[in-house]
Amino acid sequence: MRVIVIGGTGHIGTYLIPRLVEAGHVVTNVSRSQRQPYTSSAAWRKVAQFTLDRDAEESTGQFGKRLLEANPDAVIDLTCYTVESARQLVEALRGHVSHLLHCGTIWVHGVSVEVPTTEEQARHPFGEYGCRKAAIEEYLLTETRRGGVPVTILHPGHLVGRGWAPLNPLGNFNTSVFVELAQGKKSVCRIWEENAYTMFTRTMSAKHL
Repeated sequence: MRVIVIGGTGHIGTYLIPRLVEAGHVVTNVSRSQRQPYTSSAAWRKVAQFTLDRDAEESTGQFGKRLLEANPDAVIDLTCYTVESARQLVEALRGHVSHLLHCGTIWVHGVSVEVPTTEEQARHPFGEYGCRKAAIEEYLLTETRRGGVPVTILHPGHLVGRGWAPLNPLGNFNTSVFVELAQGKKSVCRIWEENAYTMFTRTMSAKHL
């Protein structure tokens, strides 16, 4: 399968793209710069690099159309933060791809009143970021329900990996809390970058939401 990953040299893409290559997919990384991934892998030598400034291309309505130059079967979008950005992408991809995977966030759920939090529970998005991502999801899901681009949305939590201080349960970067966590005094839910790729690779062949 020909797969485009938008923003593939960041937290998730660093681990996702090598796994896609190892699974036999033909991968194109779309990025606005030539920044190197956080960790090295021989698989990157097989990845096509497409330098594209999303903001600049969207300002002229060309971003999605430019992606079609790579003739993708599927697109994984790791950097969509506005409804207009999602709309431009969908309108360009409609009828041309079999799957769009969108990186959402658990912030669309807001503060949990019952755990585990399921997709069926009422949502109360948290903060500007959570509200914007919730609006994007509503647009994308409506698109799919109407028979348009097939979309799968994934909800990573707080992303953290090697070399990065994890956000603690109090919302700051005081790492001493994790010493106490290791001693069994507290608990925290987080998701490692190298685990996030698993969510995307396992949905690559999904046909239904």
